[in-house]
Amino acid sequence: MLYAVILAGGSGTRLWPESRSALPKQLLPIHGSQSLLRATVVRASQFVPYERIIIATSRDLAPAVQEELSFLPREALLVEPAPRNTAPCIGLAALRLLHNDPEAVMVVMPADHVIEPQEAFASDIDLAVQVIEEDPTRLVTFGIVPHYPSPSFGYIERGEALSVAPASPTMPGSSGSMEDRPRVFRAKSFREKPSIQVAEGYLRAGNFYWNAGIFVWKAKTIWDLLKRHQPSVAEPLARILSSSQSPNFPQILESEFSKAEKISIDYAVMEKADNVVVVEAQFRWDDVGSWRSLERLLPADNCGNVSDAERCLLLDTTGCIVRCRDPRHLVATLGVDNLVIVITPDATLVARKDREEDIRKILDKIAESGWREYL
Repeated sequence: MLYAVILAGGSGTRLWPESRSALPKQLLPIHGSQSLLRATVVRASQFVPYERIIIATSRDLAPAVQEELSFLPREALLVEPAPRNTAPCIGLAALRLLHNDPEAVMVVMPADHVIEPQEAFASDIDLAVQVIEEDPTRLVTFGIVPHYPSPSFGYIERGEALSVAPASPTMPGSSGSMEDRPRVFRAKSFREKPSIQVAEGYLRAGNFYWNAGIFVWKAKTIWDLLKRHQPSVAEPLARILSSSQSPNFPQILESEFSKAEKISIDYAVMEKADNVVVVEAQFRWDDVGSWRSLERLLPADNCGNVSDAERCLLLDTTGCIVRCRDPRHLVATLGVDNLVIVITPDATLVARKDREEDIRKILDKIAESGWREYL
């Protein structure tokens, strides 16, 4: 059966001051009225029932996640004992699924992306499942056709096109057939966040995608590949599995999980595996990684400003991003350009847009000063 594993343990530091350690971006309504996490669960429910959704999150965030998703079964939560990046988390989820369903197929997706429309996403998941059904050893990832040369995203270089035989539709509204233009390819290589000059070259080449970080594979396949390529992750997880009936299981879980290497699934498996397939996405996607995401999600005025504030006056202002969720608060700018301005009840950020990657330095300074995030 098909399952959705939603990764909801991140911190979203570049979306400070709204995103905080106790209330990170996936729990906030960054785009639309729902939190990013709730919107992701609703999206997943288009192709799996609620009882086949797993939310992987940290121990610190578990109470807030449980409250936000109170409509899910309590066992939906998979609480990581320690932050170890995505490979140990995905491995633990795979073992949990294999315990009950040896044929489980996993859709793994972050909790903090904006994806529209939902029907297109469900259709692409259906296509990915067809790819897996033809060859259960495949790992499927999704590539987004780049619209501009972004140095903030990872890239996937596509190789030869693959033909996928039409299958009986498994998703609501799915036609079960493919377009004439190929959308399924072998993944030739993965490239980390490039310089702007390199990203421009990728765009000109026409065979590179943004890496959406969304995956489809059989739980057994990813577990076998973790054992082969990353024993520093698989061995502690295997010891957890073998101790599942021990009266000391909670202590063993925490101890062994903390021993797993802290590494992403991309480095641990995807860049080493030889049967990775990329599906060209037909859905719109944004990873909402920084405040500049609002420029991609919201319309701009005639001066290139993007405002997400009810009372906002932008005079002689160009290329600015303004965010204020308090409808009583008036934000006024005069004679400025290319700024990010974010106002919350207890903190205000004013930064140049080209310094968005450095916002985490503010958090480092706050920590050094001994200040709390909240007053």
